[in-house]
Amino acid sequence: EIKTHLGSLGISGEYAYPTAAQSTEELVDLALSKKYTTIVAIGDEDIANTIAGRLLGRKEALGIIPLESTSSLSELIGAAGWKEACESLRFRKISEINLGQTASGVYFLTSVQLDITSPAEITLEFKDFLVQAKLKKLTIANFSPGVRKIGSDYLDVLMTSIAPKENAVLSTFASILGLKTTSKENQLSLLRGRSLRIFAKSPMQILSNGRLIAKTPQLLESTDEKIRLITAKSATK
Repeated sequence: EIKTHLGSLGISGEYAYPTAAQSTEELVDLALSKKYTTIVAIGDEDIANTIAGRLLGRKEALGIIPLESTSSLSELIGAAGWKEACESLRFRKISEINLGQTASGVYFLTSVQLDITSPAEITLEFKDFLVQAKLKKLTIANFSPGVRKIGSDYLDVLMTSIAPKENAVLSTFASILGLKTTSKENQLSLLRGRSLRIFAKSPMQILSNGRLIAKTPQLLESTDEKIRLITAKSATK
């Protein structure tokens, strides 16, 4: 159906599917060797992240057709569904964006989460300060719907913590960074940085779209180079 719709818009190209014999990375490299100027990811975040990492710092453009209209990918490109995503390919509005990456070499367009099954003592090491808290949830976002970035090369760190004992350092950063209390037990915080290290008392999984991509301790950072992403006319940076 997607192929037919793209054809009706006058968009044609070669279609390829990853298999056990040929990975997504190999398919992208093959497309680049054929001098294609646009590579389109059709599917979920896993395939989009893989292709995005391969196109980092290159002149070729990345198009995305998410199969779920409610996904963060749809929000990222500003399309309400796959048909709008197809339309965006025709108009070819280009936005240059950084990616998030792990020290282990995995890239992400939207966000990753620490797999916390019960509240855990976590340390976040930024360039100029440390945050130690008992966390119930931790998300590191290169893009997060509803959160305006302060810079393309900054990651947004959203965490839900159990209210800590008051201390001068945490109080100072809470006032600077806009710490919000949602209940007596929970605090919702938003921190920002170009990079951070995550430490836990024992190794914890870091997930992207529910898939294991790394374990703590781990460095996460924004890439120095950017990709050229095709977005809808309504998309905002």
